[in-house]
Amino acid sequence: MDYSKPLDEGNNITLGLAMYRPATATKGVLFFNPGGSDAGAVVPWQAALNLTDSFVGLEEFDLMAMDVRGTYSSNQLNVSLSTFDGILGPYPTTNEEFENFKAASATVIQSWIDSSTPPGIIQHVGTVEVIQDYEMIRKALGYEKISFLGDSYGSFRATQYAVAYPQRVNRFVLDAVVPHGRNLSDQAKDNIAALNRGILRADAYCQNNASCPFHSEGQGSVPRAFKAILESATQAPLNASCAPACITPVTPFDIRQGMSNALMDSPDFPTLLDELYEVLHGGDASFFATFHVPNVEDVVSLALECGDYDYVRDFETFNQSLSEGLQNDTNDIGVTTAWQIQLWCSGWPFPIPASTSSALTTTANMLLVTSDFDASAPTEWATFTWSQLPNSTLVVRHGDDHVSFPLVHQPSTILTKEFLNTGVSPNAGEDQTLVSVYTPGMVRASISDPYDVPTGAQAGDVNSDGFAQFNGDGAV
Repeated sequence: MDYSKPLDEGNNITLGLAMYRPATATKGVLFFNPGGSDAGAVVPWQAALNLTDSFVGLEEFDLMAMDVRGTYSSNQLNVSLSTFDGILGPYPTTNEEFENFKAASATVIQSWIDSSTPPGIIQHVGTVEVIQDYEMIRKALGYEKISFLGDSYGSFRATQYAVAYPQRVNRFVLDAVVPHGRNLSDQAKDNIAALNRGILRADAYCQNNASCPFHSEGQGSVPRAFKAILESATQAPLNASCAPACITPVTPFDIRQGMSNALMDSPDFPTLLDELYEVLHGGDASFFATFHVPNVEDVVSLALECGDYDYVRDFETFNQSLSEGLQNDTNDIGVTTAWQIQLWCSGWPFPIPASTSSALTTTANMLLVTSDFDASAPTEWATFTWSQLPNSTLVVRHGDDHVSFPLVHQPSTILTKEFLNTGVSPNAGEDQTLVSVYTPGMVRASISDPYDVPTGAQAGDVNSDGFAQFNGDGAV
């Protein structure tokens, strides 16, 4: 549990992991981390049973994935969900309100502490411990080096492993990069920029699809609709049929939070556009309502990530971050995950390791993958991290969604698999329509205009029925 102390009866946990070892495996092992609190150990099973095509073309690797400590089969943590009510709701605007948030955060964290075993585990579920778990697994399996595919927060873990154990690095891919050394205030600005790009992408999708209810109103109709709904909710909170499961009536903060959630991960633009139209014309606002219990990922991520972020936990710091971030919030979205972290983790009582909050650098040859319009891991984070990795290559996918690797037919994923298989970085340029490649020493071009990049399957867009598959030559 605590690597700084000897292993004994009270200082150990069980990790759940799985491996798929194809008969064709000759290139060593590929560690895979899907990010955040996502289940990892199920992935090798999915690959072995042909339930996913994500790892097709990587059959020369043994595939290893674990549930990170504190989740699923790896000593899952426990918490009373009723304690979360205190950290939901609008951001504090006074010191008193901030201190109330901080006290509510401490209540949630104390519930983790009291409910989880072995005693003391909550202090040891951060990235510092996770990368040591990976190193113990490498040793136990007998591999001299590992290749690593880290998605989203998995990229944060992969980077830290590479810096801590440089002699063990083979081929590392960081997809949807989460940065070291970028403070939460700057991350919030990046979040705001990405969310504003996201709403313009929804608008671009609308203008490219006659079925969109705002299509005839021209460019800018989607941001205008969102602002009109905010204004309506400001005048009088909106009704929602999801009560009592959700918090009603629906307030402007709920609308902002709902829009933010809808634009993150893999946004379903058709559903979002239909819901905006429904609410604007006096319909049910349940789509944007806040639920009493956050989703599982948010609940578990609080415990896993609070120990990775070192920042000043007071109202002055939070309010300054909020003020600076809102200056460029052109579409009045007004919420970010960085501000959520500042509030939800404000009651964290344990010291923060320097290695998780400081900028990291390594001379390893890595491949970084980002998409222009990822509202969960803003593309600015990949550029920032790339600046710390002088021998690494940056692949920019021109499209939507968070994490590119599952988009198996996208050029960015083809390049990822080629790098993992050969260790050879892609050349600069490539297909500038769907992907751009920047080799060491180059300067990244400006982020693409949301209206200039194609929408639909070729951009990785999701529709109401799931992923629209794109085979790379224009067919779907």
